[in-house]
Amino acid sequence: MKKMIPLRTIAFLAISWMVSLADPTASAQDQQSAAFDAPVHVIFDTDMASDCDDVGALAVLHALADSGEAEILAVVTNRKCPANASAAVCDVVNTFYGRPDIPIGSDKDGAKVTWNKPSSFTPSLRDEFPHDMPADDAAPDALEIYRKTLASQPDRSVVICSVGALSNLADLLDSPPDQHSPLHGDALIRQKVKQTVVMGGHFPRSAQPETNIRLDPAAAVTVVNRWPTEIIWQGYEIGAVLHCGKTLRQEAADNPVRRAFEIRPFLGGKAIDHGKPAHDQAAVLIAVRGIDPKRWKLSPIGHVVVDSDGHTEWRPEQNGRHRFVQFATRPQRIAETIETLMQRKQ
Repeated sequence: MKKMIPLRTIAFLAISWMVSLADPTASAQDQQSAAFDAPVHVIFDTDMASDCDDVGALAVLHALADSGEAEILAVVTNRKCPANASAAVCDVVNTFYGRPDIPIGSDKDGAKVTWNKPSSFTPSLRDEFPHDMPADDAAPDALEIYRKTLASQPDRSVVICSVGALSNLADLLDSPPDQHSPLHGDALIRQKVKQTVVMGGHFPRSAQPETNIRLDPAAAVTVVNRWPTEIIWQGYEIGAVLHCGKTLRQEAADNPVRRAFEIRPFLGGKAIDHGKPAHDQAAVLIAVRGIDPKRWKLSPIGHVVVDSDGHTEWRPEQNGRHRFVQFATRPQRIAETIETLMQRKQ
Protein backbone atom coordinates (compact mmCIF):
# COMPACT_ATOMS: atom_id res chain seq x y z
CA MET A 1 0.00 0.00 0.00
CA LYS A 2 1.42 3.36 -1.02
CA LYS A 3 1.87 6.00 1.65
CA MET A 4 -0.14 9.13 0.88
CA ILE A 5 1.64 12.51 1.04
CA PRO A 6 -0.22 14.94 3.34
CA LEU A 7 -1.88 17.84 1.55
CA ARG A 8 -0.06 20.35 3.82
CA THR A 9 3.28 18.94 2.66
CA ILE A 10 2.25 19.20 -0.98
CA ALA A 11 1.15 22.80 -0.45
CA PHE A 12 4.40 23.72 1.27
CA LEU A 13 6.50 22.16 -1.52
CA ALA A 14 4.48 23.97 -4.17
CA ILE A 15 4.78 27.35 -2.46
CA SER A 16 8.49 26.84 -1.78
CA TRP A 17 9.02 25.99 -5.47
CA MET A 18 7.26 29.18 -6.56
CA VAL A 19 9.29 31.31 -4.14
CA SER A 20 12.52 29.70 -5.35
CA LEU A 21 11.66 30.81 -8.88
CA ALA A 22 11.40 34.40 -7.63
CA ASP A 23 14.86 34.18 -6.04
CA PRO A 24 16.80 31.01 -6.96
CA THR A 25 19.60 31.93 -4.52
CA ALA A 26 17.27 31.99 -1.51
CA SER A 27 17.92 29.44 1.23
CA ALA A 28 15.25 27.02 2.43
CA GLN A 29 14.73 29.22 5.48
CA ASP A 30 14.27 32.25 3.22
CA GLN A 31 11.70 30.34 1.16
CA GLN A 32 9.68 29.16 4.13
CA SER A 33 9.68 32.67 5.63
CA ALA A 34 8.55 34.20 2.35
CA ALA A 35 5.86 31.57 1.85
CA PHE A 36 4.17 31.65 5.25
CA ASP A 37 5.05 34.79 7.18
CA ALA A 38 3.33 38.14 6.90
CA PRO A 39 5.38 40.77 5.05
CA VAL A 40 7.86 42.75 7.14
CA HIS A 41 6.66 46.35 7.59
CA VAL A 42 9.64 48.58 6.77
CA ILE A 43 10.49 52.25 7.07
CA PHE A 44 13.58 52.92 4.96
CA ASP A 45 15.80 55.77 6.22
CA THR A 46 18.38 56.65 3.55
CA ASP A 47 21.08 59.20 2.71
CA MET A 48 20.06 59.26 -0.95
CA ALA A 49 22.66 61.72 -2.18
CA SER A 50 26.27 60.71 -2.62
CA ASP A 51 26.29 56.97 -3.26
CA CYS A 52 24.29 54.78 -5.61
CA ASP A 53 24.10 51.86 -3.16
CA ASP A 54 21.10 53.71 -1.69
CA VAL A 55 19.34 53.39 -5.05
CA GLY A 56 20.33 49.73 -5.15
CA ALA A 57 19.03 49.21 -1.62
CA LEU A 58 15.66 50.72 -2.46
CA ALA A 59 15.53 48.46 -5.52
CA VAL A 60 16.22 45.43 -3.31
CA LEU A 61 13.45 46.53 -0.95
CA HIS A 62 10.99 46.77 -3.85
CA ALA A 63 12.02 43.33 -5.11
CA LEU A 64 11.30 41.92 -1.65
CA ALA A 65 7.96 43.74 -1.65
CA ASP A 66 7.19 42.23 -5.06
CA SER A 67 7.77 38.75 -3.63
CA GLY A 68 5.49 39.45 -0.68
CA GLU A 69 8.30 39.52 1.87
CA ALA A 70 8.09 43.24 2.67
CA GLU A 71 5.66 46.11 2.81
CA ILE A 72 7.27 49.52 2.34
CA LEU A 73 5.54 51.87 4.76
CA ALA A 74 7.59 54.99 4.08
CA VAL A 75 10.93 56.29 2.82
CA VAL A 76 12.73 59.16 4.56
CA THR A 77 16.01 60.84 3.68
CA ASN A 78 18.62 61.90 6.22
CA ARG A 79 21.29 63.81 4.30
CA LYS A 80 20.96 67.21 2.66
CA CYS A 81 21.42 66.63 -1.07
CA PRO A 82 23.20 69.60 -2.68
CA ALA A 83 20.91 69.15 -5.68
CA ASN A 84 17.83 69.26 -3.40
CA ALA A 85 16.75 66.05 -5.13
CA SER A 86 17.07 63.14 -2.68
CA ALA A 87 13.32 62.79 -2.09
CA ALA A 88 12.68 63.04 -5.83
CA VAL A 89 15.08 60.18 -6.52
CA CYS A 90 13.34 58.02 -3.91
CA ASP A 91 10.08 58.76 -5.71
CA VAL A 92 11.68 57.94 -9.07
CA VAL A 93 12.55 54.44 -7.85
CA ASN A 94 9.18 53.95 -6.13
CA THR A 95 7.37 55.03 -9.30
CA PHE A 96 9.50 52.75 -11.48
CA TYR A 97 8.52 49.78 -9.31
CA GLY A 98 4.84 50.67 -9.42
CA ARG A 99 4.52 52.18 -5.93
CA PRO A 100 4.34 55.94 -6.57
CA ASP A 101 2.25 56.68 -3.47
CA ILE A 102 4.67 55.53 -0.78
CA PRO A 103 5.03 58.44 1.70
CA ILE A 104 8.39 60.21 1.43
CA GLY A 105 9.90 62.74 3.82
CA SER A 106 13.17 64.67 3.92
CA ASP A 107 15.28 65.84 6.86
CA LYS A 108 15.36 69.61 6.46
CA ASP A 109 18.49 69.98 8.60
CA GLY A 110 20.30 67.15 6.85
CA ALA A 111 23.36 65.57 8.39
CA LYS A 112 25.12 67.92 10.77
CA VAL A 113 28.49 67.60 9.01
CA THR A 114 28.63 69.86 5.95
CA TRP A 115 28.73 67.89 2.72
CA ASN A 116 29.09 70.30 -0.17
CA LYS A 117 30.24 67.82 -2.79
CA PRO A 118 27.47 67.61 -5.40
CA SER A 119 25.72 64.33 -6.00
CA SER A 120 26.82 62.60 -9.19
CA PHE A 121 23.45 61.02 -9.93
CA THR A 122 20.50 62.65 -8.15
CA PRO A 123 20.04 65.55 -10.61
CA SER A 124 20.06 63.17 -13.59
CA LEU A 125 17.57 60.73 -12.10
CA ARG A 126 15.31 63.60 -11.01
CA ASP A 127 15.32 65.11 -14.51
CA GLU A 128 15.23 61.93 -16.61
CA PHE A 129 12.58 59.77 -14.92
CA PRO A 130 8.90 60.17 -13.93
CA HIS A 131 8.03 61.30 -10.40
CA ASP A 132 5.86 63.92 -8.69
CA MET A 133 7.96 64.77 -5.63
CA PRO A 134 8.94 68.41 -5.07
CA ALA A 135 12.40 69.58 -4.05
CA ASP A 136 13.65 68.37 -0.69
CA ASP A 137 13.00 71.67 1.05
CA ALA A 138 9.35 71.52 -0.07
CA ALA A 139 8.83 67.80 0.62
CA PRO A 140 7.05 66.57 3.74
CA ASP A 141 9.26 66.54 6.82
CA ALA A 142 10.92 63.23 7.68
CA LEU A 143 9.90 63.47 11.34
CA GLU A 144 6.27 64.06 10.38
CA ILE A 145 6.34 60.98 8.12
CA TYR A 146 7.97 58.91 10.86
CA ARG A 147 5.43 59.78 13.54
CA LYS A 148 2.40 59.50 11.27
CA THR A 149 3.54 56.14 9.90
CA LEU A 150 4.44 54.62 13.26
CA ALA A 151 1.22 55.78 14.89
CA SER A 152 -0.85 54.02 12.23
CA GLN A 153 0.83 50.61 12.62
CA PRO A 154 0.12 47.71 15.00
CA ASP A 155 2.24 47.55 18.13
CA ARG A 156 5.73 46.02 17.80
CA SER A 157 5.31 45.55 14.05
CA VAL A 158 7.68 48.01 12.34
CA VAL A 159 11.26 47.38 11.25
CA ILE A 160 13.35 50.50 10.68
CA CYS A 161 16.26 50.15 8.26
CA SER A 162 18.66 53.09 8.58
CA VAL A 163 21.46 53.40 6.02
CA GLY A 164 22.73 56.92 6.56
CA ALA A 165 23.09 59.58 9.21
CA LEU A 166 21.21 58.82 12.43
CA SER A 167 19.76 62.34 12.53
CA ASN A 168 16.16 61.27 11.91
CA LEU A 169 16.30 58.62 14.60
CA ALA A 170 17.65 61.10 17.14
CA ASP A 171 14.94 63.61 16.17
CA LEU A 172 12.28 60.92 16.53
CA LEU A 173 13.53 60.02 20.02
CA ASP A 174 13.10 63.62 21.17
CA SER A 175 9.86 64.36 19.35
CA PRO A 176 6.90 65.64 21.42
CA PRO A 177 3.30 64.39 21.22
CA ASP A 178 1.41 65.62 18.18
CA GLN A 179 -1.79 65.10 16.21
CA HIS A 180 -0.65 61.62 15.19
CA SER A 181 0.12 60.24 18.65
CA PRO A 182 -0.08 61.42 22.27
CA LEU A 183 3.17 59.60 22.96
CA HIS A 184 6.61 61.15 23.28
CA GLY A 185 9.06 59.87 20.69
CA ASP A 186 10.82 57.29 22.83
CA ALA A 187 7.49 55.85 23.98
CA LEU A 188 6.18 55.75 20.40
CA ILE A 189 9.27 53.84 19.32
CA ARG A 190 8.95 51.41 22.21
CA GLN A 191 5.31 50.77 21.36
CA LYS A 192 5.55 50.43 17.58
CA VAL A 193 9.07 49.36 16.57
CA LYS A 194 9.94 45.68 16.50
CA GLN A 195 13.57 45.98 15.41
CA THR A 196 16.02 48.49 13.99
CA VAL A 197 18.79 47.63 11.54
CA VAL A 198 21.56 50.22 11.21
CA MET A 199 24.24 50.29 8.54
CA GLY A 200 26.96 52.21 10.31
CA GLY A 201 30.16 51.92 12.27
CA HIS A 202 32.90 49.30 12.05
CA PHE A 203 33.05 46.33 14.42
CA PRO A 204 34.25 45.24 16.82
CA ARG A 205 36.21 48.51 16.78
CA SER A 206 36.73 51.19 14.13
CA ALA A 207 40.17 52.51 13.25
CA GLN A 208 38.58 55.66 11.87
CA PRO A 209 35.05 57.10 11.92
CA GLU A 210 32.70 55.41 9.46
CA THR A 211 30.85 57.82 7.16
CA ASN A 212 27.30 57.31 8.44
CA ILE A 213 28.40 57.88 12.04
CA ARG A 214 30.69 60.77 11.12
CA LEU A 215 27.82 62.60 9.38
CA ASP A 216 26.17 63.28 12.75
CA PRO A 217 28.20 61.96 15.71
CA ALA A 218 25.93 63.65 18.24
CA ALA A 219 22.88 61.88 16.81
CA ALA A 220 24.76 58.58 16.84
CA VAL A 221 25.63 59.04 20.52
CA THR A 222 21.96 59.77 21.27
CA VAL A 223 20.77 56.68 19.43
CA VAL A 224 23.27 54.22 20.93
CA ASN A 225 22.52 55.44 24.44
CA ARG A 226 18.76 55.93 24.31
CA TRP A 227 17.15 53.84 21.55
CA PRO A 228 14.61 51.70 23.43
CA THR A 229 14.45 48.62 21.17
CA GLU A 230 16.90 46.12 19.74
CA ILE A 231 19.44 47.36 17.19
CA ILE A 232 21.21 45.07 14.74
CA TRP A 233 24.36 46.81 13.52
CA GLN A 234 25.88 46.10 10.14
CA GLY A 235 29.36 47.55 10.06
CA TYR A 236 31.38 48.91 7.18
CA GLU A 237 33.35 45.66 7.04
CA ILE A 238 30.32 43.76 5.70
CA GLY A 239 29.45 45.85 2.66
CA ALA A 240 33.09 46.51 1.82
CA VAL A 241 33.51 42.97 0.46
CA LEU A 242 30.12 42.76 -1.31
CA HIS A 243 30.69 44.24 -4.75
CA CYS A 244 27.40 44.46 -6.63
CA GLY A 245 25.98 46.29 -9.63
CA LYS A 246 27.80 45.01 -12.70
CA THR A 247 24.84 42.84 -13.77
CA LEU A 248 22.75 46.02 -14.09
CA ARG A 249 24.28 46.33 -17.56
CA GLN A 250 21.70 43.73 -18.59
CA GLU A 251 18.83 46.01 -17.59
CA ALA A 252 16.95 48.29 -19.96
CA ALA A 253 18.14 51.85 -20.47
CA ASP A 254 14.97 53.21 -18.81
CA ASN A 255 15.87 51.57 -15.49
CA PRO A 256 16.83 54.30 -12.98
CA VAL A 257 18.85 51.85 -10.88
CA ARG A 258 21.03 51.03 -13.86
CA ARG A 259 21.28 54.74 -14.63
CA ALA A 260 22.50 55.60 -11.12
CA PHE A 261 25.27 52.99 -11.36
CA GLU A 262 26.16 54.21 -14.87
CA ILE A 263 26.69 57.75 -13.60
CA ARG A 264 28.32 57.26 -10.20
CA PRO A 265 32.15 57.39 -10.49
CA PHE A 266 34.04 54.55 -8.85
CA LEU A 267 37.69 53.44 -9.01
CA GLY A 268 38.56 55.43 -12.11
CA GLY A 269 35.44 54.30 -13.97
CA LYS A 270 31.76 53.94 -13.14
CA ALA A 271 30.06 51.84 -10.50
CA ILE A 272 28.44 49.66 -13.15
CA ASP A 273 31.80 48.60 -14.61
CA HIS A 274 32.77 46.19 -11.86
CA GLY A 275 30.19 46.80 -9.15
CA LYS A 276 30.77 48.64 -5.89
CA PRO A 277 30.39 47.93 -2.16
CA ALA A 278 26.79 46.98 -1.32
CA HIS A 279 26.61 48.35 2.22
CA ASP A 280 22.99 49.45 2.05
CA GLN A 281 21.63 46.53 0.02
CA ALA A 282 22.92 44.10 2.65
CA ALA A 283 21.21 46.07 5.42
CA VAL A 284 17.87 45.86 3.60
CA LEU A 285 18.34 42.11 3.14
CA ILE A 286 18.94 41.69 6.89
CA ALA A 287 16.01 43.95 7.80
CA VAL A 288 13.55 41.92 5.73
CA ARG A 289 14.87 38.36 5.73
CA GLY A 290 16.41 38.43 9.17
CA ILE A 291 19.43 36.53 10.38
CA ASP A 292 19.55 33.34 8.33
CA PRO A 293 22.16 31.26 10.21
CA LYS A 294 23.39 29.89 6.90
CA ARG A 295 24.41 33.40 5.89
CA TRP A 296 24.86 35.48 9.01
CA LYS A 297 25.88 35.14 12.60
CA LEU A 298 25.29 37.60 15.40
CA SER A 299 27.66 38.83 18.07
CA PRO A 300 26.68 38.23 21.69
CA ILE A 301 24.48 40.87 23.28
CA GLY A 302 26.31 44.08 24.02
CA HIS A 303 26.37 47.83 23.61
CA VAL A 304 27.86 50.01 20.88
CA VAL A 305 29.83 53.00 22.09
CA VAL A 306 30.31 56.07 19.87
CA ASP A 307 32.81 58.77 20.81
CA SER A 308 32.53 62.45 19.94
CA ASP A 309 34.57 61.97 16.74
CA GLY A 310 32.42 59.13 15.46
CA HIS A 311 34.56 56.10 16.30
CA THR A 312 32.55 52.99 17.18
CA GLU A 313 33.31 50.12 19.54
CA TRP A 314 31.23 47.13 20.55
CA ARG A 315 31.36 46.09 24.20
CA PRO A 316 29.76 42.98 25.71
CA GLU A 317 26.99 43.80 28.15
CA GLN A 318 24.56 41.32 29.65
CA ASN A 319 21.63 43.73 29.55
CA GLY A 320 22.59 45.35 26.25
CA ARG A 321 20.27 45.71 23.28
CA HIS A 322 22.86 45.75 20.49
CA ARG A 323 24.37 43.04 18.30
CA PHE A 324 26.47 43.25 15.15
CA VAL A 325 26.41 40.89 12.18
CA GLN A 326 29.23 38.78 10.79
CA PHE A 327 29.42 36.47 7.80
CA ALA A 328 28.53 32.82 8.25
CA THR A 329 29.13 32.02 4.59
CA ARG A 330 31.19 33.22 1.64
CA PRO A 331 30.41 36.90 0.96
CA GLN A 332 30.04 36.06 -2.72
CA ARG A 333 26.90 34.07 -1.96
CA ILE A 334 25.24 37.11 -0.42
CA ALA A 335 26.51 39.35 -3.23
CA GLU A 336 24.85 37.04 -5.78
CA THR A 337 21.53 37.32 -3.93
CA ILE A 338 21.78 41.11 -3.96
CA GLU A 339 22.63 41.15 -7.67
CA THR A 340 19.58 39.00 -8.40
CA LEU A 341 17.27 41.23 -6.36
CA MET A 342 18.54 44.40 -8.06
CA GLN A 343 17.58 42.97 -11.47
CA ARG A 344 13.98 43.82 -12.12
CA LYS A 345 11.72 40.86 -12.91
CA GLN A 346 9.60 41.81 -15.90
